[in-house]
Amino acid sequence: MDIEKIKQELSRCLGCKVMPCAKACPLGVSPHDFIAAAKTGGYGEAAALIAAKNPLPQTCGLVCPDMFCQKACIRNRIDSAVEIPCMQAEMMKKGGLPPLELPEPNGKRAAVIGGGPAGLGAVFELIINGWLVDLYEKSGTLGGVARLIPEYRLPKSVLDAEIARLTENNRVTVHLNAEITDFDSLNARYDGVILALGEPAPRTLGITGEEHCISYKEFLQNPARYAARKIAICGGGEVALDCALTASSKNAEVEMFVRRRREDMRIMARDQKELDEKGITVRALTSVTEIRKTGNTCCLTAVTNEINPEGKAVRCEGTECTLEGYGLIIQALGSYFPKENIPAGFILAGDMTGQTGTVVQALASGKAAARKLIAPEG
Repeated sequence: MDIEKIKQELSRCLGCKVMPCAKACPLGVSPHDFIAAAKTGGYGEAAALIAAKNPLPQTCGLVCPDMFCQKACIRNRIDSAVEIPCMQAEMMKKGGLPPLELPEPNGKRAAVIGGGPAGLGAVFELIINGWLVDLYEKSGTLGGVARLIPEYRLPKSVLDAEIARLTENNRVTVHLNAEITDFDSLNARYDGVILALGEPAPRTLGITGEEHCISYKEFLQNPARYAARKIAICGGGEVALDCALTASSKNAEVEMFVRRRREDMRIMARDQKELDEKGITVRALTSVTEIRKTGNTCCLTAVTNEINPEGKAVRCEGTECTLEGYGLIIQALGSYFPKENIPAGFILAGDMTGQTGTVVQALASGKAAARKLIAPEG
């Protein structure tokens, strides 16, 4: 985005005193304030205001949906909201990522288990409050599910730089390829332990023939491995969107099966437009009920849904149809952490709480978990 376009978008901010945009941000970042700074050309000041509260500031600007600050923007009542996430990404790009200002250590040390957005949010909050942190990650890289976001949406160079800002200092010791299974033993070694283990279990369709699907994680980790002429994607959220656009970029014919209405999809308006521009078919109000494989292709049985008075998607009787010729079927319904596997007695963050679904929410959950250590109740 060139400077003139940025100035044009910044000028649309009304500078309203009630600041609904700030109240809507899970991290408490104030678009009102950073836009005010940027209007005078202070991109560095704007970037500093954002990065003071957001551990992954440009990342969030690039991938945040329009359900938070942008949805709250009063400009929606006039014409359309200021594109706040885009502005945040541009402020960070042009203003630069400021170094962390860390206080003297307070003598306390915490263990954070899990190096995804929630774990990184916890690390951020702990170290800016004087704690030392041991960060344990079972894989060989930090970033968690943010690593699955395609390059065109989130360049890995941006994510890497922001993670380095949090971890490459004398307050954080990173332990990669370190899977922790005995959590209780950590209590004796640390002043506090935060678990941010993510969502290891993919949500499933619960239908006959489901074994012929692959998960969105498998696909996004190595899309070149799963080439097919025609691909079906079950799901209507951001991971389904990423799968659809990635598959389309490989010249596949892509169809998305979305249980609810198209307007209920948990993606941005500009994402909806891109699906149409790429020629991706969105089969809204449609559920796959059975998968059968013959040779190298699969056929699907699907039914039409309707939204009942309670707002739930229910199947319409007598609407079954058969669709053929799919070389790949991707489950993109998200993931979860089985409640029965959650260790008792620990502070949880991110997906383990069952209350996050975006990078910014995970970061906010990690920060909130850290604050429970920093200032425990009672």
